[in-house]
Amino acid sequence: MRDDLRDEIEREYVVERKGWAAQRALRVTDRLQRGLAAGEPLDTLIVWWSEHSAFTTFGRTIYISRRLFERLPDDEAAAFVIAHEIAHHRLGHIPKHIPSKLLPAHLVLAMIERLLCSPRHESDADKLAIELCISAGYDPERCIVALDILSLVSLDYGDVDGVLGSEQRRSHPALNDRIAAVRAHVASGARVDVQRSITSERERPGRRILTAVGDAASALFALRRSPR
Repeated sequence: MRDDLRDEIEREYVVERKGWAAQRALRVTDRLQRGLAAGEPLDTLIVWWSEHSAFTTFGRTIYISRRLFERLPDDEAAAFVIAHEIAHHRLGHIPKHIPSKLLPAHLVLAMIERLLCSPRHESDADKLAIELCISAGYDPERCIVALDILSLVSLDYGDVDGVLGSEQRRSHPALNDRIAAVRAHVASGARVDVQRSITSERERPGRRILTAVGDAASALFALRRSPR
């Protein structure tokens, strides 16, 4: 399936395809998805952005900035970041529709941030991520180091609330809370109910709006390409 957003990112930014970072991303992504039954496997791209960021969206690609990836000390820390993005797909947080045919990349990403990101989504993705890491044979404590690194990055940029939390609601829970929640999830031996999450996501008002936008964009794109 064609992914217009990925095409635009690969056209506009430098993607690292050789060397240790690309090799680690491939190795870890493959290991995390080994034995997963449903769906096509995801790819991970290391992109030269100035931000310390990782995200996924429509299509089958995970994007991680080189600046973040180079701060992750080993495969375990990288695994948690990649597994978190895999988890968003597994939990049904990411619709299959791709309304990026008619919209530039920054508008698509803003739409996702507004309609799809929430503290509950991030918490559930963290929990499933650590399950995926453990199933792949990674040490959970070394995986959680990824969240420690994100805490240090946030503090470097003066985002104390992003680490310690505040009354102001944001798309992601405070990193200290995320670390504690992941450790508690591991200790409890609980499992995320993936099927329940998928069913719940299908009924979200924001999800239905985004699906309608995707349908309309796809229909208009097809109309524009049809012979006159």
